[in-house]
This record gives sequence, structure tokens and C-alpha cells, in this order.
Amino acid sequence: MTEGSRWSARALVRGLAEGPAMVSGTALSFLGDLDIRTGRVVGASSDLAGRVVAGRVLVLPETRGSAGAWRFLYQLKVHGTHPAALVLRTLPDPSVVQGAILSEVPVVMPSDAGFWDAIRDGEILRVDGDAACVAQNSNG
Repeated sequence: MTEGSRWSARALVRGLAEGPAMVSGTALSFLGDLDIRTGRVVGASSDLAGRVVAGRVLVLPETRGSAGAWRFLYQLKVHGTHPAALVLRTLPDPSVVQGAILSEVPVVMPSDAGFWDAIRDGEILRVDGDAACVAQNSNG
């Protein structure tokens, strides 16, 4: 990705966040794949297994949800181990959106297909759920 890249997005949850991208090629479940006390991905089926989501911009193709996902996302916030933002390819289940609202975690879906080919793990992203965009930090 070239420095200063910016992509328009569909904003699902308002807010502004910045952090290193944590890019996954697999779905993530907030209910079973994360240890809420540490923010560590413990789900064996995730390609992020062993990594910590705290302060990261999670870039996911989709979420794997359940009716209780909101509570786990909120508990990540309570423990200070929550992701900074969620960037998704597909609509998440309503429980994830509810948890993101309660946890003040911005959620967007980039509308430019080029985003998915350009983004790299570790790049600093700024997610703006108010302006409906994702941008690479010019210092990143």
C-alpha cells in the first residue's frame, strides 16, 4: 500500500480509532476465539491464534457470531483488551454491531475492493466511522 492511501467505506458503528492492522483471512468469533482478560486469540481455527487484539485494527473477511457476541466484545472493553476498530468485508451479525456500539469500537466495511489486496498486517490504519473511510497513517 502506498503511503497516504485512503478508501471509502460503509460505516456501521461511528467513532474514530487508529492502530496497527491485524489482518486475518478467516472469520473470528468474539464468543469463543478470544480470551477476554488478555485479548489473545485462542481459537485454533483462526489464523490469528496466539496474537493479541488489544489496540489493533482487526481486518477480517467476516465475523462468526452468536447471540452472546456483544457481551464478549463489551467485556474486552471492560478489561482494556478490545480491538481499536473492526474493518470487515461482509456485514457482521447484529450482536457484534451491538457489542461494538456499547464498546465504542468503530466498524466499517471498505467499499473499494482494492483495499483487500493493498492492506498489509502491521500497517497503521486510521478508521473513521464518522467520515466513513479507512486511511493509512501518513506516519505509518
